[in-house]
Amino acid sequence: MLYRYLYQVDTTKWPRHFYHTINENEWLMRISISENLKNNSYADCPVTRSLQVFGGKWKPIILWEMENGTLRFGELKRKITGITQKMLTQQLRELEDEGIIWRKVYAEVPPRVEYGITDYGRTLRPILDEMAKWGVNHPPKQKADGMKKVA
Repeated sequence: MLYRYLYQVDTTKWPRHFYHTINENEWLMRISISENLKNNSYADCPVTRSLQVFGGKWKPIILWEMENGTLRFGELKRKITGITQKMLTQQLRELEDEGIIWRKVYAEVPPRVEYGITDYGRTLRPILDEMAKWGVNHPPKQKADGMKKVA
């Protein structure tokens, strides 16, 4: 069974309302999402949980770089251009708190800290591989003047 529902569009450039047709499964999923929005209960959503663990701009890149083995903080900082020391530290701490990576501190001068992916963290590899495949198959859209679209 197909359902039609009304979109409310908040813009002056488009018609204020338009209809979209979807199947029953999509309808049920959207009702569920709508209820979650009303109740602000996305904490129980598995997609939200996944994104809390490894989502964002830097965590997937950190995990991708760490896949080949143990890295020191400085090595990670050099490999990931554009990340600040503060952000790298924050992201590594969050990944460590989730059990995705491990951290080993050596009692040396100067201090040496190494990071690696836990077995639990390795379960994310198929997801990262699929994200990489998707990225290859869907290159960034180009603007009419040839400039890349910046998010």
